[in-house]
Amino acid sequence: MNEREEMIQHFMKKLKCSREDAEKIWQDDLDDNYPELSSEQKKVEKEMRKADRKVETTPRKRERKPNAAKRQLIDAFVECLLWDVDECKGEMTVDIINPEREIEFDFLGERYRLTLAKPRKEK
Repeated sequence: MNEREEMIQHFMKKLKCSREDAEKIWQDDLDDNYPELSSEQKKVEKEMRKADRKVETTPRKRERKPNAAKRQLIDAFVECLLWDVDECKGEMTVDIINPEREIEFDFLGERYRLTLAKPRKEK
């Protein structure tokens, strides 16, 4: 059995169609074969297939507005932590990591982090 007959049998089996329909499908497949392109034509074809792509740009950093209320809260927390240091066993050290958001401190030999978060308004 040659390739043509094998493909027609394959089409008939897979597509559950008649022999005439399978032969039409085979002929359509043959008609779709285009001749080989020359090297120049291949270069032109390759250029034509290139899609316009957006050039990656570096993301812009949003400028954050200073929040005075959050700074005041962080300062108040630091003052409260340093207020009665004499009663603590050992030294109390407080580090301000982000003046509007985060502080770290040692208490009784353990390291702690306090993070201030302001939830967004519900819509």
